[in-house]
Amino acid sequence: MKSNNIGIQSKSDRVSVSAQARLLMSLNRQKQHNRQQSMLQRTASEVGTEG
Repeated sequence: MKSNNIGIQSKSDRVSVSAQARLLMSLNRQKQHNRQQSMLQRTASEVGTEG
């Protein structure tokens, strides 16, 4: 049976958690950027300034 020590991580676990956190932050920023671009595009379309 595998031991599950809460709060104790090996170095490789910390690295993978850190990498996962960076990836999630990056994905969040990309989603936010996409939302902003969609809203700008929709507004431009409604106003009639779409090129």
